[in-house]
Amino acid sequence: MIEATTRALAKLRAMNAGKLSQGLSPENAAACLHQAIRPLNTTSLAAALKQCEDLPKSIAIVVPPGVFTTPIEWTAIAVAGGCAVHLKAPTADPSLCRTLSETFSEEQLPVTWSTSREIPPVDAIIAFGGDDTVKTIADAHPDTPVVRYGHRFSIAVVTGDPSQAAGPLSIDMARYDGRGCMAPTAVFTTGNASLLMDSMADTMTQMEQRYPRGLIEAGLGPEWRRRIGLAKVLGKVKEAPGWAITISPPEFFAPSALPRMVNIHPVESLDHLRELLSPYEPWLSTLGTDHVDLTIPGIHRTCRLGWMQAPSIPRNHDGRPMLSGL
Repeated sequence: MIEATTRALAKLRAMNAGKLSQGLSPENAAACLHQAIRPLNTTSLAAALKQCEDLPKSIAIVVPPGVFTTPIEWTAIAVAGGCAVHLKAPTADPSLCRTLSETFSEEQLPVTWSTSREIPPVDAIIAFGGDDTVKTIADAHPDTPVVRYGHRFSIAVVTGDPSQAAGPLSIDMARYDGRGCMAPTAVFTTGNASLLMDSMADTMTQMEQRYPRGLIEAGLGPEWRRRIGLAKVLGKVKEAPGWAITISPPEFFAPSALPRMVNIHPVESLDHLRELLSPYEPWLSTLGTDHVDLTIPGIHRTCRLGWMQAPSIPRNHDGRPMLSGL
């Protein structure tokens, strides 16, 4: 099953990612698909399966919109372990789920998909989405184990040389155009925020040239303008086609990412940062940082800048091994 899974993944990796990406540019979509599949090989799949408890015979995965590659790693590990997978695809764009099912089925791997809210009989469910969404799914299936992955968000922290941090940070900002729980919602720094802004202006321009920003939801416009206006009054702003960088006081931190907007917040100290984030502890996910020993309560995963949306395999998700608790 592992070898068949890697063959299916190789086919998927060779496809036109732009048609599967829910609106990313073709260049960014291809890079994201490559990065999502790159860690999945015979060695890493076997290691991930060793971390799992006994897998059930069948599972359903409720796939959220946004990060189009979300179901790939979960499906690959499950079917490699002999588990049948049904994908409840996002109604707005089920392209990846449909293609994933077709590609895996060609290798005789049991993967089905549907946009129907009616989940077929399965032994367990993995539910992604907002807190209310995953609760609703669990309530609707009282006799089926449901592993919930609700709302989470991530941050970046820069404590060292801004010129060294800017390049990797821009990679984190460009991947998936800021979608998903591992995207940096803000950059906190104990250093010179203006120098970080200037350094990132160059690297964000490079990212836009190499991996252009994709389609932007019209509904994000008011929040984009609000943050720009706030920073113009209380801090600084730099804008160019495809990106923006703001500097504003940390008390105006918003725990949601906008596509290619870098929100920089200067903090007095790391203790100040921990105090600021304490109300958000239940919803924290990933920390990307240049400070190797930094710890923040609630953070489940810490990585180097540039790797926030490129986790390794095997790994934990929200603090527990993938496919555990089923």
